[in-house]
Amino acid sequence: MSKDSDDLTRLIQSFLKFLGSQKVAAVLMALLLLLTFLGTLEQAQHGLYKVQKTYFESWGLIHTFNVFSLQIPVPLPGGLLCMICFTINLLVGGILRLRVNRRTIGIFIIHVGIAIMMLAGLVKLKASDEGYLRLWETQQAAEYVSHHHWELAVFNTNPDQTEIHEHRVHQSRWLNGAPLTIDSTAETPFQLQVRTPLINCSPQPVGPRWTPSSEEVDGWALLESQLNPENEQNLPGMVVEVSNDAGLQKTALLWGGEKFPWTFSLGDEIYAVALRKVRYSMPYSIRLDNFEKVDHPGIAMAKEFRSDVTQVKDGDQRKIRIEMNDPLRDQGLILFQSSWGPSNAGPEDELFSVFSVVRNPSDQWPLYSCIVIAVGMAITFIQKFLAYSKKQANKVKEIAR
Repeated sequence: MSKDSDDLTRLIQSFLKFLGSQKVAAVLMALLLLLTFLGTLEQAQHGLYKVQKTYFESWGLIHTFNVFSLQIPVPLPGGLLCMICFTINLLVGGILRLRVNRRTIGIFIIHVGIAIMMLAGLVKLKASDEGYLRLWETQQAAEYVSHHHWELAVFNTNPDQTEIHEHRVHQSRWLNGAPLTIDSTAETPFQLQVRTPLINCSPQPVGPRWTPSSEEVDGWALLESQLNPENEQNLPGMVVEVSNDAGLQKTALLWGGEKFPWTFSLGDEIYAVALRKVRYSMPYSIRLDNFEKVDHPGIAMAKEFRSDVTQVKDGDQRKIRIEMNDPLRDQGLILFQSSWGPSNAGPEDELFSVFSVVRNPSDQWPLYSCIVIAVGMAITFIQKFLAYSKKQANKVKEIAR
């Protein structure tokens, strides 16, 4: 029994030694370098969003190499898998297997700081969301819009309601191509069926010169288009049908480029169905008081631009200036001054301001990790300096004798 236990202990120690070895770290760094190189080349054809999802936020992928007109598929680990393995290698090699004592305490602290930075990246990947907020002067909003994700929103448009309750269906439920049926609820007393969801399409009048990609509705159908490398420009579409046990049955085409939702009557109530970008609520609202754009001398190109806003939270108001390198950080949200418009506006035309909004629970973690790493480096440097000074002093004493 003791021999089996010793063998198991040696096996675990050997595995941990291999897992935390520098050879494994070198292989993982080489794979990350290869993924970065291949992803950069693919970005020109497929766009940043798709490459980021395929090469850097995946567990694995198959990259096709073109060699002498031959297409050779090669399986590769994804960036997410490589970073997780690299973090484990760091924790095992630099923390678990490191004999912490007075001489190695600085190295231990450095590895802890790097681990915090790795963890911050994982939290941002899995728990953050990004979008934009566009405001004209005097306009106020308490939600921002996603750059890439879409949703299907169903709500009652009765003006007597004090609060509008929306039933939202994220694109992950209907963009896989399979039909989806949403059951009736107290707020939406009907069934909603989604058919023929398309990632990028346009509505066209049905005619003999083209083949529709969806069923025809009132003489119109959806024509599927090739995916745009810039994912923000892809406009999805679908066919929706509402029905209930009382005989209601209505069908419509929904398209992401429409400005207004589709509405239908059910008794005395009017309901709306909208295909739109996902909207995220903020814990406060932002009102744009003034937007200022400064052009370069002699040309109509913005040198800098800034927004004076009012943050309204729990009845309190706070005046804030948001500039390109000075964002607003509050309650887990970061608002950056990103752009403005319209681009063809004249000198006297009114402008709107666009803020990039990021909800990142680990926003400050990279700062904390850098502080920890700096402390570890300072301790290591001081130890090395004192050891070197002591060694040199001993040499001087020996020469003096």
